[in-house]
Amino acid sequence: MPSHDLSVDLQSLAPAFIEALSVPLLVCDREMRIVFSNPVAEALAGMLLAEPLPKLAEAVGNFSRSATVHPPLTILRGTSAPYLALLSSVESPSGPLTLCLLPPAPTTPDGDRRMLNFEALTLELQAIIDSSSDGLFVCDGDANVIRVNPASERIHKRPASEMVGRNMRDLIPEGFIDRSAALEACQTKETVSLLQNMPDNGKLISIGTPVFDQAGELIRVVVSERDISEIDSLQRELENQEAIKDQFRHQMLEMQQTELEKRKIIARSPTMVKALRQAMRVAKADSSVLILGESGVGKGVIADMVHHNSRRADRPLIKINCGAIPESLVEAELFGYEKGAFTGANAGGKPGHFELANEGILFLDEVAELPLSAQVKLLRFLEDGRITRLGGTEGRTLDVRVLAATHRDLDDMVEKGTFRLDLYYRLNVIPIHVPAVRERKDCLVPLIRHYVDHFSHLNNESRRLSRAAIDVLCNYSFPGNVRELMNICERLVVMSETEVIDLVDLPTQVAGSVKARLPEELDWPETVTLQEALETVERNLLTKARERYRSQARIAEVLGVNQSTIARKLKRYGLL
Repeated sequence: MPSHDLSVDLQSLAPAFIEALSVPLLVCDREMRIVFSNPVAEALAGMLLAEPLPKLAEAVGNFSRSATVHPPLTILRGTSAPYLALLSSVESPSGPLTLCLLPPAPTTPDGDRRMLNFEALTLELQAIIDSSSDGLFVCDGDANVIRVNPASERIHKRPASEMVGRNMRDLIPEGFIDRSAALEACQTKETVSLLQNMPDNGKLISIGTPVFDQAGELIRVVVSERDISEIDSLQRELENQEAIKDQFRHQMLEMQQTELEKRKIIARSPTMVKALRQAMRVAKADSSVLILGESGVGKGVIADMVHHNSRRADRPLIKINCGAIPESLVEAELFGYEKGAFTGANAGGKPGHFELANEGILFLDEVAELPLSAQVKLLRFLEDGRITRLGGTEGRTLDVRVLAATHRDLDDMVEKGTFRLDLYYRLNVIPIHVPAVRERKDCLVPLIRHYVDHFSHLNNESRRLSRAAIDVLCNYSFPGNVRELMNICERLVVMSETEVIDLVDLPTQVAGSVKARLPEELDWPETVTLQEALETVERNLLTKARERYRSQARIAEVLGVNQSTIARKLKRYGLL
């Protein structure tokens, strides 16, 4: 008969149904108190209203706090036979109640074996969950927290009692987490991975995995979480260790080199570090070295480094700028002259720079400026180690190591016939390229700060650069290289009227170069400030770089700055 034809009051039959049950039935409130039991339950040995079985009290209590609607299975061993505890929750006017049916467990050998296997699997699962180093918590199909392992307690700095029985919808507004993988998995019915922010600024990677029953209904969500704040901390520690290693390398280099102790060389960029390493390596040999680089990059300081770390360190280092000597006097200055060699010569003759550098090192700066006649004599010395004074007839054997430097393109000069090819091969045994300042952006900030501090100390002043001023200087090309950088830093220290050197204090060629590079399509107004111009250019450049390159490391490489600088500026302009 269809149910709608029934005229019987089912509610009036409920007591009769309960009395007729042959299975023990208990009803417990949230405080684990048994508020009702049917006659079969009351007759059970050990099932007194005032003293429920400990395992039953624990099972009912945990289940009641979870407020789940899917009945779990618990094995209870009373004073006589084992029982299965089938738990489910119901709502009543006085609050949530837990119904507990206690059918007897199978007593056959096969049933006992299954019960033992069930208990063993339960204990094994419990041990696995509790021993996991990752946080694990289990929610029901409505995102109510059922279980939390010790790792989650540690991660969230809360006991399980403050989380079990709570709904994730209630925990989020309390600042427990900002997003819930369990809640999103309940909503999407799919595995969810997300990054969660903690109240203490920590970060979690959280993965919520839905579990379905045979009917396809969502019954559980298992959430695993890993505190990546610890990973970030380890990463920072590794970076600190790398920084310490780099600092140690620089300190070793400074200990080996007097110029570095005086902070004449600051190497942070890979290209400059490479040049210094080459200089340190070739210092121990006696080969000729050709130092290449633009004017003002510090070729003379590289020569100093080679000298101070060579076996000739206690012997003289003679420096001569070949471009500063009149062409008519080059040979006399380099190789010396005898009495009466030319009009105006000293009566007793004069030794040249080669003789003065005997057993030491001769540094020929701007060697490309030598006339061809002097190039021939230099080539002869490099081949046989002998020189002849101007106006003399006897050769002199000398022990001189030659270092040469130039900012010119010697290959082009050889092709044009203004520099001898054979001399080029003799000098270019070991070439060292010193990069221009614009090619070693990583060195710029340390260099600028060093020279500002240096000139502040010399002038008994306290000066420092603002962040905006440093940014503008770092975007300046410094065509005069380190020499120009020193000049600008000294001018800023001397001319600034305040302790903080700001944009208004920068030389016109620096400020003007930044505005000159502004894109024409910006239609830049005349009244724009330098800071606004800089920020707009940076933002546009970073926006285009983000579109073209996938990683911050690649952007940093292309733009010639540190990755940390790129990350900071992307965050500043909201481009992350």
